Amino acid sequence: MTAPFRRAACVVATLLLAAPCVANAAPPAAPTSTPTDDEFFEKKIRPLLADHCLRCHGTPPANGGSKSLGGGLKVTSRAELLKGGETGPAIVPGRPDQSLLVKAVEYTEEGMKMPPKGKLSDQQIADLTKWVKSGAAWPNDTASVNPATPTGPLFTPEQKAFWAFQPVRLPTVPEIQNPKSEIGNEIDRFVLAKLRDAQLSPAAPADKRTLIRRVTFDLTGLPPSSEEVDAFLKDDSPKAFEKVVDQLLASSSYGERWARHWLDVARYADSNGLDENTAFGNAWRYRDYVIKSFNADKPYDRFLKEQLAGDLLPADSSAARMEQLTATGFLSLGPKVLAEPDKQKMLLDIADEQLDTVGKAFMGLTLGCARCHDHKFDPIPTRDYYSLLAVFTSTRTMQNLSTVARAFERSPDGPEKPEIKADRQKLEQLRKDVRKLESEFSKLPTTEKEKRAEVAAKADEKRAEIKKLEASLPPASPMVLAVEEGSSGAYGTQGRNLYVQVRGTYSTPGAEAPAVFPRIIAGEDQKPFVESKSNKADKLEANKIRYGAIRTSSGRRELANWLADPAHPLTARVMVNRIWQHHFGEGLVRSPDNFGRLGDRPTHPELLDWLAVQFVKNGWSMKKLHKLILLSATYQMSSTHDAKAALADPENRLLWRFNRQRLEAEAVRDSMLVVAGTLDHTTGGTLLINGNFEYVTNDQSKTRTRYDSHRRSIYLPVIRNNVFDFFQAFDFVEPHVGTGKRASTVIASQALYLMNNPFVTEQAQAFAGSLLKPEGNDEDRVKSAYLRALARPATDEDVSRAVSFIQRYDAALSAKEADAATRRTKAWAAWCQMLFASSEFVYVN
Repeated sequence: MTAPFRRAACVVATLLLAAPCVANAAPPAAPTSTPTDDEFFEKKIRPLLADHCLRCHGTPPANGGSKSLGGGLKVTSRAELLKGGETGPAIVPGRPDQSLLVKAVEYTEEGMKMPPKGKLSDQQIADLTKWVKSGAAWPNDTASVNPATPTGPLFTPEQKAFWAFQPVRLPTVPEIQNPKSEIGNEIDRFVLAKLRDAQLSPAAPADKRTLIRRVTFDLTGLPPSSEEVDAFLKDDSPKAFEKVVDQLLASSSYGERWARHWLDVARYADSNGLDENTAFGNAWRYRDYVIKSFNADKPYDRFLKEQLAGDLLPADSSAARMEQLTATGFLSLGPKVLAEPDKQKMLLDIADEQLDTVGKAFMGLTLGCARCHDHKFDPIPTRDYYSLLAVFTSTRTMQNLSTVARAFERSPDGPEKPEIKADRQKLEQLRKDVRKLESEFSKLPTTEKEKRAEVAAKADEKRAEIKKLEASLPPASPMVLAVEEGSSGAYGTQGRNLYVQVRGTYSTPGAEAPAVFPRIIAGEDQKPFVESKSNKADKLEANKIRYGAIRTSSGRRELANWLADPAHPLTARVMVNRIWQHHFGEGLVRSPDNFGRLGDRPTHPELLDWLAVQFVKNGWSMKKLHKLILLSATYQMSSTHDAKAALADPENRLLWRFNRQRLEAEAVRDSMLVVAGTLDHTTGGTLLINGNFEYVTNDQSKTRTRYDSHRRSIYLPVIRNNVFDFFQAFDFVEPHVGTGKRASTVIASQALYLMNNPFVTEQAQAFAGSLLKPEGNDEDRVKSAYLRALARPATDEDVSRAVSFIQRYDAALSAKEADAATRRTKAWAAWCQMLFASSEFVYVN
């Protein structure tokens, strides 16, 4: 038996011997769930079980359930599903193909079709299958699907005392007596006090080369130039680093870097995604608005208000009006099921996505988990959810809800004249016709000359019509994704209260939900934040949402003002934490989108509050907050390892050193362009090829989107369901949902990508060409490459190894390549690509 077959036989034998042990194993423990798992369960699985299974498989008869359990199965907890009923366990975590629950809802086996009154939707079956396949995580496994019966006070003392709902107070700054302690500002006193209590010491300060590379990437997402490094090294003044910080904050690259962090939270994309992946042809205007806002240091409270209610704020010029309308694109950017047949559900789903995004982005609360029942972990009753949801159902986001639905767009100049609008629609149709004819022409064989001539002639006729029509039309006003007062639904421009929808189903309304803010924060006795024009409610009708009192407005402006109030306990804390996280790799609260009970507690609560107070005191200035953090000794520490500290605090929660961080996808790509000398510094605008609201993929799911531009990565299109492969390789955010914290993986495929990707090869060739162009020797070229790529001088060993590699590579090519200049260029390009693929290039110390 040969060696490969022997190894295979051993593997098979091992599996066979292990089989009895597996068969007798205990039921698998619930996997450790992530916030994403918990949210998926709460929004998709728990409501599904409650709506379609609970009556026969768990609800007591007193609450309307069946007198006997169907098949002996209960669906009220993970343990009950694993236990199963008369036919065995209902789920096998990780194996939906072996799970009776999945088989039952798929209707694939006779005698086992559930629910018996009708099959679940394809999406519901897919959600259930996904949940089982991922391990069937059930947050707080003791929690039941059964809706809670309210008893006693609305909130418990423990809920009221939870840290995130307490007012932000200015804490006392700790005294640090050690004269050897590095203290740049008050931040360091809070950090040193924690380290002192744990009997740990901070790392030594970072050297100047490390520091300028760190802060330049932090603030601009680009490497420092050799000239910038030299200038900093030569500046011995006490304020040398402060000068660098000021220069970087004043750079336009700052906005391009920090806008991308916010775009993650805002779930920015240039297409809708989901079932109908149509282009958001004007989404780029929102992206450019965010870049401009960061560069202008727009106060965060104003930034917040503009995104929620910019259309309702006074504007002193048409430019300001345009900017404020553009800001409300924040609410429009979410993915939508554009072909949803149930238009009432579609309206509610869009509003739910908006509310969930607003809750996480500005308050760090998962409000969407209270749609079907009171929040299982945080004190957010369902009534409070519907109080806020009415803000967004009273806001027009969609042009229409017909299939395929379109997002609403606005012009700062108001609506066009009907005849001009009709001509523009005709122009759009003509352009579509031309593209269709061009596609038809390209598919015709060259032998069919008559048919090709006929198609070409038709296309020419259409182009002539287009040219004539374009000449007759006035310049088009810019259109932006935006919202306005009113509704995408059937009740016109009036804002309305909603009724609580029992188990998230609009056909079973409960009590009317008045316009109040979350009561755990704003109090239980607050007055409605929007007045009612009429208390007349709709009659209960089948297949229609029941609306309550008519509002004087949607309530968006009131919601924005409440969130931007300096007294709000969450708004400043959440944004301060986001900024801290992007400097240190982890936030003071490590779950930036969840400040609730399932989120992490702050490692330095007093420091978080002190920073929040300074943030508001300094006019909500993000640049001043950056500077405060960056001038601290805590930020300027080295990332030197300490065995004692690592044993006591392996996750560095106490900040005894600076975390070494891998660059994000955009910074890796942009750095290559800078080092190679090929970066296109053009700003603004769009690189999206598709027309507005066109499908971004064809009928084979292939996209025409191109990523060959050498502009900064923030300007590349973000296509949902089809993210740029370079971005995917380096943990780009999932653009369907707002995300404040990206994953940061280290996997072999990333190294393989860097060694084989055509873009990386192209930049390595350009880098090599720039090194070979000037006169000089190879040793000097290697030294220059290290300074450009890594911002440090090459060691003697670095130089000798590089020159040796290049010479050996050149020699290896000699058998196939006779031209010495070509061999030399290829050898240098191969070495430059190795430099791009090195961990030192993609990491910051």
